[in-house]
Amino acid sequence: MAQVVSQTHSATSPSSNQSGTFVEVPLHDTIPIIFVPGIMGSNIFNTALGKPVWKIGNGITGQVGTLTSKIKKTPADLQTELDPLNTRVDSSGDIKVDSRLKLNEKTLRDRYWGTVHWDSYGGVLTYLQMVLNNVDLKEQPIYGMGGIGGGYAAIQQIKLQESIYEWKILLNPKERDHWHPQQAFTAITEQDIEHLKAFHFPVYAMGYNWLQSSEDGAQIVSTKLDAIKKSYGQRFHKFIIVTHSLGGLLTRRIAQLRGDLAGVVHGVMPAEGAAAAYRRIVTGSEDVGALPAYVLGKNTEHVTAVLANAPGGLELLPSKAYNKGKPWLFLNGSSLNNGTNFQEHQVALPEADPYEEIYKADGVWWEMVKAELIDPANMIKDNDPGKRTKDVYFKKIEKIKEFHDKITNKYHPCTYAHYGHDSKFFSFGTLKWTLDQALRGLTTNQIRNLPRVSAQEIEAHNQQVAKDAMYMGQGAMYYMKANSKENNGLRYIKLSNGKFGTFKISQKNAEGDGTVPWQSGRAPLKQVGVKQVFQMTGFDHQGSYNNIHVRRSVLYSIVKIIQDNNIKPKYR
Repeated sequence: MAQVVSQTHSATSPSSNQSGTFVEVPLHDTIPIIFVPGIMGSNIFNTALGKPVWKIGNGITGQVGTLTSKIKKTPADLQTELDPLNTRVDSSGDIKVDSRLKLNEKTLRDRYWGTVHWDSYGGVLTYLQMVLNNVDLKEQPIYGMGGIGGGYAAIQQIKLQESIYEWKILLNPKERDHWHPQQAFTAITEQDIEHLKAFHFPVYAMGYNWLQSSEDGAQIVSTKLDAIKKSYGQRFHKFIIVTHSLGGLLTRRIAQLRGDLAGVVHGVMPAEGAAAAYRRIVTGSEDVGALPAYVLGKNTEHVTAVLANAPGGLELLPSKAYNKGKPWLFLNGSSLNNGTNFQEHQVALPEADPYEEIYKADGVWWEMVKAELIDPANMIKDNDPGKRTKDVYFKKIEKIKEFHDKITNKYHPCTYAHYGHDSKFFSFGTLKWTLDQALRGLTTNQIRNLPRVSAQEIEAHNQQVAKDAMYMGQGAMYYMKANSKENNGLRYIKLSNGKFGTFKISQKNAEGDGTVPWQSGRAPLKQVGVKQVFQMTGFDHQGSYNNIHVRRSVLYSIVKIIQDNNIKPKYR
């Protein structure tokens, strides 16, 4: 029988202390809360290598350990370790058990809490488990303020009443000022909150293999949901799913496969993709910080070796609906006519289809994925001898398009969402490649097909620079830095004089959460089934659920989902 939790009063509590303690007792009516994390949030284990390959450490010590272990990884190492075909979810991640839950580590592992990154999601899992299963609006007096140790005793009593504070603040109009609802807002009442006392809300984490496609992930998660549902038998009502980032795309597919979801709460979802996905493939992941950059790949060589082979990562690319279907990638150059007359030229992409025009671009200087960077470990060559690596990659892009088409503008009929729209966390809304010099006679049509410099040519150039620098003494390092060519965020073309011209990609230009621009985060607004969208500030993408106002908006959304579905207890 599945373990269940409720609040009761302890026989050992002072009669004057009515706040009670928490013990495990059977409670009939059950609404499981399922938390589906983002792309970096699930721990991954490589079955062929027999070791964890994606398990970011927690706290400063853990992060330093992760950085140390990853910093020397080659592109071939990452391709081998993060292989979608030889990996699964790793359930051995850190769990820090909060004593207020009165649940042991085994119970939380059985609920898959060990499958997700603790620093990103442990706080919100604990919050939801504690607050949803301790519904109370009546504050109790705090005892023990005086005397030795009185302050500590008071603090512990305050902690035990945290759930009460959280429920009460949902009734305060000032709290919703942090949410900025984008549709007509309906406040909840004390009665709405009290209604939740009839239910048990076991909170599950649902890590998934984000290297694999979300189509496959949705099927695997759905199988786990079947087992959870079966464990509660007749006590089960419906699931409520809370998502983060890519987990929202996967969950939108789950919602199409199942009829037992009461509702979905999406957080910082790249609803139509994110231009950051394209940019990180061509520049590396340095913009997200040192730790995730070295884990996923600081350089374009590292990121391409992983994401070009990982359908789940590629699903974050902008869909056809991104930016309201308008172009988001621009190729900019200028021409020099008659010696002094400059004219700007721009190619705007996509004209219609990003999959064919951008992601499957081949052999041009601005292509997203370079063939020579896809298979550094020769895994494709060994598994599919005779097949061109780019053709194997193209098949993945076709599957990405199929998945995007299934979920575009489609949401569960009881959906709530929140997203970041913050000037302190700029994101990549559109991208622009700009040539560093004017070219005589250049036309707009020519920009697309300027002759590309290959990786081998760049390597030969850099070797010559290093050779020349050997004879320069103290100026050698400056010479090498000034003349070496790198791949991150730069693309090179051949000029008629034998030198290279350089295209450089643009920086962040749209408010958002640092990863998802506001345009994509806001995309669910006014779509069929979407009840409310909150426009929020004060957090970055990965850490969004560590923001207390985000957590409270989720709590409100869960109350509304139960109300919208008119869920009533079967047992009284």
